[in-house]
Amino acid sequence: MKPNPEMLFGNIFDDERITTDYLARFGSDVEAKLTKNNVNNVFDVVLTPLKAAMVPLRTELGQVDTTLNLQVGKTMTVDGFIADFTQFMRDNYIAIAAKLGGDKTAAFIEFYPKGKTEYTQITKTKMPTVMDRLKIAATSHSADLGATITAQLQGFQAQWVTVRDNQLQQKAAVKTNRAERSTARRAVEICLLKVIHVIGDKYAGNVEQCMTFFNFSLLFGVYHSNVKNDGEPVTPKP
Repeated sequence: MKPNPEMLFGNIFDDERITTDYLARFGSDVEAKLTKNNVNNVFDVVLTPLKAAMVPLRTELGQVDTTLNLQVGKTMTVDGFIADFTQFMRDNYIAIAAKLGGDKTAAFIEFYPKGKTEYTQITKTKMPTVMDRLKIAATSHSADLGATITAQLQGFQAQWVTVRDNQLQQKAAVKTNRAERSTARRAVEICLLKVIHVIGDKYAGNVEQCMTFFNFSLLFGVYHSNVKNDGEPVTPKP
């Protein structure tokens, strides 16, 4: 069999299928096995650096998880705002019509050009346009609408800008954290490569003994093999 230099000397962990979570899982397993077999501190040369490298990797994974949770919170704030806004426009349909002389008047149509449907089916993309329109219309008809409804309609625009900006800023924070964690991941990858070579050197040619330190299946998600137990290939299902 012709040796594969990339497998022998390259970075086998530089694989898009190996998520950082899977790498951390594999690294923790290797760390535990080295610790268990570290008689007379024989593996300290690779175990100590690996332990140190795993700390920032675990920390960054935790930071990303937290940031993602915060992003969900921000998304819920945006979605919640849209839900509250939609509810207000539905609930005040009759009240606004009464204040503006009926639902057939030009003034009322400025608020409900498509009736209630526009608000029940509104998207985030359309929100800025609708917010601007309502603010202008509310200002123009403030005398008829009264102070309370006018203030609510005018205030929607500023509230939308706030919740939407918060969401976008949080998404940017997630991207930053994901970019930053590559440094920690790279450090763990190099440490693990050194472990492989040290184990390979200590038990040269003894594949079975070497494999007691590594469970490479931890690097990947669960998948179904396309080979039967008898060696015959499995025909993929359409």
